[in-house]
Parts: sequence; structure tokens; C-alpha cells
Amino acid sequence: MGRTNAPAGYRELGAALRNLRKEAGLTGRSVAFRTGWDPTKISRIESGQVHLDVADVCWYLGKLQVPREVAVPLIDRCRQTRNNPGFWMTPFGESVPDALSSLLYHESTANVSTSYESQVIPGLLQTERYARTLIGGNLTYTKEDVDVSVRTRVDRRWVLSRSDCAFCFYIHEQALRTVIGGTDVMCEQMLALALEGHAPNVEVRVIPGSIGDHPTLLGSFRVFEFDEHETLVHLDNFAVASFWFEDQDFVARYNRLVRHLADVAANVEQSRKFIAALADEYDRGSSTHGLRAVEEEHLQR
Repeated sequence: MGRTNAPAGYRELGAALRNLRKEAGLTGRSVAFRTGWDPTKISRIESGQVHLDVADVCWYLGKLQVPREVAVPLIDRCRQTRNNPGFWMTPFGESVPDALSSLLYHESTANVSTSYESQVIPGLLQTERYARTLIGGNLTYTKEDVDVSVRTRVDRRWVLSRSDCAFCFYIHEQALRTVIGGTDVMCEQMLALALEGHAPNVEVRVIPGSIGDHPTLLGSFRVFEFDEHETLVHLDNFAVASFWFEDQDFVARYNRLVRHLADVAANVEQSRKFIAALADEYDRGSSTHGLRAVEEEHLQR
């Protein structure tokens, strides 16, 4: 199947319009009648194939009688998508980041998802207690903000059950050793990681701390690959914003980083043994042995 090359921003905008149409109980044909457009145009808009202008979005939203507070962010998204030169920023919202809706969409439509974390456990793999402790550390959040964010993060985990998507998580050893919420929370988190790594479409691989500090300086990132669209890179700054890159020269740099991580990471089985050993150490209230020591111990058995 060939690439349709629909830009990520238009795919996301089209999906939002499609959801609003369905919530209104309308078919594509009925919206076509209301707007005076051909039904195939509605289909192409909702699949991101049409490079919409602001007037078209306003016309579509008006015919659906979408409330102003819902319409304005979508109009802004259209304006941003039309003007973006291959990258864009999504600012945080009042409680759950606006960026999360973008992440949820692309996460649920990708065919390959590769991520790297140097400081914390990847969001999709976090237990509820780990996530609550981590999100609760944001001093700008109210208790309600924390509750909503934690619930959204936990609910995101459904994507891991997608049989049409392969997930690979590279996690630096430092992230596994950074104690969030106490050793009991970390023990639970390590056990959850070890179990998740058994899923047929999920790989969890550890970057050994013994290779040096350079990988920790990369910062977290995600690379989303699609069967029909260009690869997309997502960078997350928890305190400020999310950054999205579709420019393929930039994406190529992150593809090279992924290949480097694949070369230096422990394999899936070694990583699983190391994480299980860490769970045992956290259960006993300590965490001292390195990945290499765990590997050597298992080789001796």
C-alpha cells in the first residue's frame, strides 16, 4: 500500500471533526448536504487528505453547531497546521495537557511506536501509584488536575493491546533506579514492567548505565511510524510544551538515534531479568547492583 502523505496535523484535525460529527449523530452524507460539499470531500477532510483553510473549518463547525469553546481550539489548530514548516508546538492546557489529545491520536494510529526515556518510566508503562506520585509533583496542578491526568494516563494503556502496532521502549538504567514514591511503589512498578515485557507486541529494553552518561542527555522522545504516512517525532517537555516534528531531515536524525540505542541496549531477556532483579531489591528496600552484575550472575547459574 502506497503512502498517502497526509500531514499529521490534518489527520488529527480531521479525526476531531469526524468525532464531532458522530457525537452530533450525523452521517458524512448529511454533513455534505448541510455544507453543500461532495460526500467524498467530507471523507477526505476527515481522513486528513484535504489541506483545509480556516474558512472551511468554520463552515464545517458552524453547520454542526459546535460550541465556541470547542470550535476555537480547532480553528487555531487549522491555522497552525497550514503555517507549520514541518514542526509545531502544542502548549499545555489547564489540567490535562492539550498535547495529550495529539499524543492519544497519533499513539492510537501508529503502526510502530519507539520511545526512549532517561529519567522516568515511560507513561504507557507507569503504574497508577507511580504516575500519581510523579504527576503530583507538578506544583501548578490542583488535586483535580492530578486526578484527571492520572486517570487519562492509566486509560492510555489500552493502546498496548493493539495487535496492529509494535511498541519498543528503551529505558535508561537511571530511570529504573530513580526512586519515585518509595521502594514499595518502585517494586510494584518493576513487576509491572517485567510483566508488560511478555506481551507479543511490546519490547522493553534497558540502556545500561555502564555505557556512560551520554544517552541520558538525549532527553525523552517518541518516534511514530505509519504504514501510509511519514514518520513523526514527538518530544515532551513536561513543564512547558510538547514538540512535534514531521520534517524528514529532522526525523532521520532520530531514526539514527534509535539505531544507536538498539546497538547499546540490553536485549529483551537480559532487560527482563535485570528489571525482575530490581523488583526483588526494591522489595528488600535496596537497589545497588548494576545490569552487568545481573547478567554475570545469570551466566554463572
